[in-house]
Amino acid sequence: MRGNLVVTGASGALAQIFMPAARAAGWRVIAVSRREPPADSPAEDLWLQEDVSTMAGAEAVFARLGEAGVLPDALAHLSGMLLLAGLAQTSEEQYRACMAANLDSAFFMLRAFVKARRRGGGGGAAVFVSSVVADIGVSFHEAVAAAKGGLEALIMAAAATHARDQIHVNGVRSGLMDSPAAAHLLRNERAREMAKQQYPLGEIISPQEVASALLYLLGAEQITGQVLAVDAGFGAVRPLCSV
Repeated sequence: MRGNLVVTGASGALAQIFMPAARAAGWRVIAVSRREPPADSPAEDLWLQEDVSTMAGAEAVFARLGEAGVLPDALAHLSGMLLLAGLAQTSEEQYRACMAANLDSAFFMLRAFVKARRRGGGGGAAVFVSSVVADIGVSFHEAVAAAKGGLEALIMAAAATHARDQIHVNGVRSGLMDSPAAAHLLRNERAREMAKQQYPLGEIISPQEVASALLYLLGAEQITGQVLAVDAGFGAVRPLCSV
């Protein structure tokens, strides 16, 4: 067994792809979600129902693991939300929810994970999911861009601080994933084709590809402070447009 892997956002679409892959790779999954476990949740998984967008919620996860005698070896933080809105269209409530889901939860979970690992002697790995909008301007993404930009800065700073503890901190910067969270953006074939045209490789991002990248970073022994782009070339090259 690779070790105990805490997975947040366990009810989300990406987690539903990531967690079986993690089990197949030898990880014991500790699922964390605000929702109750589904009826078909594997019996070998631990399932903790907590809101990790608060410090108290994140610390409660690791307190419950400590009470059960479980030391987490790794963290895959998959919690988050997509908000497609410009400044004028974003309410304060929407903004606060976006920051809580994408940035606050990451900060509090990483803080609690690092504390647990340092008490356990150090070592370990944490991975996060960012977005291409953190690195390149995309219209009507102001709140989520601010949150994911903060997340990427957090990854680099925490990696620097805790390299001495041998705790690896990395992320995956994804393009638009073909998942239920993006269903309103990919609502018909025309919308889907228009989305594809933004990507040099002509494809919307596969959640399986993102899951594979996260698993790779969890097992990488000499990578830290990095954000790996899984974006079909969105951030690095321009798509070929017909004249």
